[in-house]
Amino acid sequence: MGARTSRHFAARPVLSGMRQRGLQTQSPLDACQAIKEEDVSLRDIFDLPTQTTLGSRWFHQGQPTGLLMESRFVSPKLLCKSGKAAVAEAEALVQKVLNAETAEERRMVIKCLDQLSDSLCRVMDVAELVRQVHPDSSWQNAADEVYSGMFSYMNKLNTHVGLYRKLVEVMDDHEISRAFSPVEREVAMSFRRDFERSGIHLPKDAHAQFVDLSSNIQESSRGFLKSQSLPPPSNRTVSVPVDHFRALPSQVTMHILQSSSTHKRADGTAVVDLVPDDYAAHYILRDCADDSTREAVYRAWQYGSTTAVDTLETLLEQRRALSHRVGFESFGHMALEDKMAKSPSHVDEFLRGLATQAQPRWNSAINTLYQIKAKTRQGQQQMFPWDRDFWMSKQQMDKGALPSLHPYFSLGRVVLGLSRVFKNLYGVELRAASPQPGEIWHPEVRKLEVIDEDGRPLGLIYCDVFARSSKAHVGAAHFTARCARRIDDDIEVSAASAPHSSQTVVERDGQRFQLPVVVLICDFPVPAEGSPSFLSWSNVETIFHEMGHAMHSMLGQNGFHNVAGTRCPVDFVELPSILMEHFARSPHVLSLFASHYKTGAPLPLELVTKHAERRREHAALDLHAQLFMSALDQRYHSPVLDPLGTGAKGWSTRSLVELHKDPMFSDGPGASFFGHVSDTQWQSRFTHLIGYGASYYSYLFDRVLAGQIWDQVFLGDQSQQLQATGNPLSRRAGERFKTEVLRWGGGRDPWQSLAAVLDNGNMRHGEIDAVAQGSKSAMRIVGGWKLPDI
Repeated sequence: MGARTSRHFAARPVLSGMRQRGLQTQSPLDACQAIKEEDVSLRDIFDLPTQTTLGSRWFHQGQPTGLLMESRFVSPKLLCKSGKAAVAEAEALVQKVLNAETAEERRMVIKCLDQLSDSLCRVMDVAELVRQVHPDSSWQNAADEVYSGMFSYMNKLNTHVGLYRKLVEVMDDHEISRAFSPVEREVAMSFRRDFERSGIHLPKDAHAQFVDLSSNIQESSRGFLKSQSLPPPSNRTVSVPVDHFRALPSQVTMHILQSSSTHKRADGTAVVDLVPDDYAAHYILRDCADDSTREAVYRAWQYGSTTAVDTLETLLEQRRALSHRVGFESFGHMALEDKMAKSPSHVDEFLRGLATQAQPRWNSAINTLYQIKAKTRQGQQQMFPWDRDFWMSKQQMDKGALPSLHPYFSLGRVVLGLSRVFKNLYGVELRAASPQPGEIWHPEVRKLEVIDEDGRPLGLIYCDVFARSSKAHVGAAHFTARCARRIDDDIEVSAASAPHSSQTVVERDGQRFQLPVVVLICDFPVPAEGSPSFLSWSNVETIFHEMGHAMHSMLGQNGFHNVAGTRCPVDFVELPSILMEHFARSPHVLSLFASHYKTGAPLPLELVTKHAERRREHAALDLHAQLFMSALDQRYHSPVLDPLGTGAKGWSTRSLVELHKDPMFSDGPGASFFGHVSDTQWQSRFTHLIGYGASYYSYLFDRVLAGQIWDQVFLGDQSQQLQATGNPLSRRAGERFKTEVLRWGGGRDPWQSLAAVLDNGNMRHGEIDAVAQGSKSAMRIVGGWKLPDI
């Protein structure tokens, strides 16, 4: 049924610079203003040690209510039982669809399919969550069993010819389809695309080949990821004098000495025989002053795994073959069909437009590094990839360290600030809530209720944000455990439907809705007595980013599960979360919460400005890396994989080399700085090709969209004559974004949402009309918008 991923990773942006126009140094609001009792509770549940917070007393006490207040998730045994019950309910709904004959029954087919998808995902998504975060192995094992079984069942539904034919029959019946709401039509189209991507419309033999190819692709994907844990090849050993490590952190040097053999040269020099791993290579390239050592380490480290390269090439060839089976020119064409970009040529238009703007910026950054190197290395006129991190670090050190921002960013104060931002923009607040026994999986999990300005619940957010060893290393992530959906018009089936907790159902205008439940995952420090969890500015952006996803889930309630909240195209889903990062950098927003945890003094805005300038120094170089990876991803999923047309092994390296020669990336002083290093295979480490095949550009694309909305809607709002001060906390701007973007979820063409939110008088109508069309010209326009965060 095309179950869409419930997890959205916030791979922290490489592009972390800030815009100068958002950093006016003016008197802030009083960050220490008197706060309400509920605000104190909200702050304290994150800043105080776990044993003193709401709910810690009962974690192991009382009759359990079930995970996430679901009575069917009380124990591992009942979790397994719930998986079987969900499949039984789904089977009953399948029969309802297949037996739909009357006009009324056929009119409900889309609703029935959406209900079917929800009944499965409400268990599968929780099972996936449990696999990642639950500390109890019995729960993890049960979740593995449930997820595996339901995933297999879902794949069977994806190839169910009867369901597909009934869906097409209903969509092609004008008398029925003309009564669809815009959102319902989008739901129907999403189901149809998912079916057809599974090759369901193919003849029997062709479909069997499609299924085999899909299975092989899964196996190759797992193989490529598994190859990342293989030890580095022993023939890539680098002999490094021990004194070359003197500038490295002591714990890194200790790691190297403990994991490597040593010997002495004839002259008595102590030498380490190093096979560089990621950890050691990072610090050597950043801190080692010896050019030859950095070069040797870089070459050995980037040599990569031949096994990984072979597996990757097999995977990419299988993807191309799969796309040909269903009539596409390439896997890129297949993957982009339902994205905002629509086609590879449109992505290329966007990337080249952005690169044209960015080239002068990264060339300037490289020239600055050249000048710094020239003062130390007389006569050396070139810079190479192994020089980048060292000279960037030296540039920063030469300017001296800045005072830390950590004391101003306790996690509790940051979450309180988020609540104030949401109240200003959307009339929505976060409130601390006390979980019931068995509702959470670890005592350090915090529960938040999301409330509108009339006191009505919008959903629940569970925050598993403190680091612990029992949690999978997923980084920062947003899980949807339950999507918003209208339920009063559900189809009755013989199999018992899963009950809803009274706290997760609400009535609005005579209709009943299932409220969304999401879980945020981070790895912040655990608070201790007298010392809250302090965040770096980057971590502040992380929690703002993840809360952006959460608010999309809370406000994207359009009545249907399959397009609720973050269930939208991958090149649109990051827009709300990246937009929140802009708020995390705004002085007006920082003044709502950033104050010293001991003195209460507000964060000095001149210090914010200095940190922002430091972060922006190398942002153009990071943008180059993102553009290059996006272009490489497109090339690896294009109609022609091997630039020489031989098909011989190693073609992915040849393609990589050819891309390095593209003037878009190697013009000017960047030729050697960005160039390919012979006898290396960087692509062997490009793991994003698994989850983001042909769509790696998405994050960069959404950064540009978010930047445009920030400038034109939030900083450009005229309602309160705030443009001169750049205050983004405008309710009118917030309501505009909520109405035109967030509330739709995936229920409207994203290009129409983008055009609508930008159509506030600050852009030319011709440009707005072109954006609404979502054509190649729209991608060209977006590529010409202001560079993201540099």
